[in-house]
Amino acid sequence: MYRGRDLLYVDNPPALQILHCLEASTQGGESLFSDSLRAVRNIKRSRPDHFATLETFPVTYRYRNNNEWYQQTRPHIEIPSTPHEASEHATGADHETTQLECSIKAINYSPPFQGPFSVNIGNAPHPPPTERAASSPSNAPKSHAAQWSDGREFRKYVDAIRHLKQELEADGAIYEQKLDPGTAVIFDNRRVVHARKAFENEGGGRWLRGAYVDGDAWRSRWRVLREKANEIHGAR
Repeated sequence: MYRGRDLLYVDNPPALQILHCLEASTQGGESLFSDSLRAVRNIKRSRPDHFATLETFPVTYRYRNNNEWYQQTRPHIEIPSTPHEASEHATGADHETTQLECSIKAINYSPPFQGPFSVNIGNAPHPPPTERAASSPSNAPKSHAAQWSDGREFRKYVDAIRHLKQELEADGAIYEQKLDPGTAVIFDNRRVVHARKAFENEGGGRWLRGAYVDGDAWRSRWRVLREKANEIHGAR
């Protein structure tokens, strides 16, 4: 069962997630992880049109419960607002992966928290041709109404998101680990998709406590430690 990423319905989702295993005496419940950067790299190679759709189609994430209503709309692939925003932390093992890391801010995937789409797919009317011609040049991006009114873009999205799901769940793409009590796992919440296997409710228990780390906080610590490491190596 794939849960995806956490808190995509808030304005600034946490960068890191920590899962600390307190009890694991039941059968099953193995943790599953999949690298979404690997998935979109494969999609970009094989179906650039699917990559483009995942980069542009607006998807709504929503949490509505107990008199709370959090909601954000963002594409599955987010591009950094500045060229250097993502490059500082690129860790790719090869040139292609590093380039992709530098061009992507985050990859968003959380099916359980997807809400109704924010655009009127299939219902929005086309603007009159004369109005379109007068208001924008021929090479200008289409408005939401014009872009999704005939459903073609939505059908493209369905094909693209199916492709992403297939890549995330492909053989060899999943890392499986049964966490023992006292162990913790830390992973990138804007890149790694996480889930778990089913577990038995009888004959034991399973208790994982989660925590989050804000992106600015860990990047601040990372910069300070990198500076200290450079000073140490430079003094040798």
